[in-house]
Amino acid sequence: MTINVTRRAALVGLSTCIAVPVRAQTTSRPKDAADSVTLEQPAVFDIAANTGSLKETVQKGQQLVWRPKGGPSDGAFRVSNISIAFLRSESGGQVKMTFSGNVSSLGYLSSEEAKLNVIVRAKGGASLHSWSFGISVKCADKDQPLTPLTHDVPTDVAANVFTNVSTVEVAEPAEPNFPGVKVQRCSRQFVIVW
Repeated sequence: MTINVTRRAALVGLSTCIAVPVRAQTTSRPKDAADSVTLEQPAVFDIAANTGSLKETVQKGQQLVWRPKGGPSDGAFRVSNISIAFLRSESGGQVKMTFSGNVSSLGYLSSEEAKLNVIVRAKGGASLHSWSFGISVKCADKDQPLTPLTHDVPTDVAANVFTNVSTVEVAEPAEPNFPGVKVQRCSRQFVIVW
C-alpha cells in the first residue's frame, strides 16, 4: 500500500513538472472565409429646399441595414441619421452633393468598403444623376459620425440636377452578380495551444 501511495505521489509530482503552459491565442479567419452581407433594402429620401442654394433630405428615420446572406436575420452593421445635401454655388454653375450619417457595427467589421449608389431622381422618377462611393465599418463603431463625403456634380447637368431633384435613392450596386460586402465577426475566438 505504501508503494501505491508513493507511485501516485510520484505520478502527480511528475505530471506537474511536465505540464505544458496553456495560453490563449486569438485566431483570425482566413480572408476567403469572411461572411458576406447585403443591404436589406434601399432607402428613398424626399428632398426639401432649405434656402435658395441648399436642398437636403427630409428625415423620416430611414436607415440602411446590412444583413448576412443566408444567415441569421440580425444586422451586421447600419447607417442611420442619413443626410444628403445639394449645395449650389452663388454663380449657380457648380453643385456639390454631400453624404453624411452615423455608422454602427452590430457585431461585424467590413473587410472591404460597403459600396453604395446615390441615385438622384426628378419628380416623375426619372434618374438625373448618380454617385457611387464606399464606407468602412470597424468593430468600435457605435453611432459613429461618418466623415462627410462630397461629390461635384458635373457642370453640364448641375443646374438641371439642382432645379429638378425631388428624391434620392441610396442602394447597393445594381449588377445582377454583385457579391455583397465581405465582413468578419468582431468577437474573438480563443484556442488552447499545447
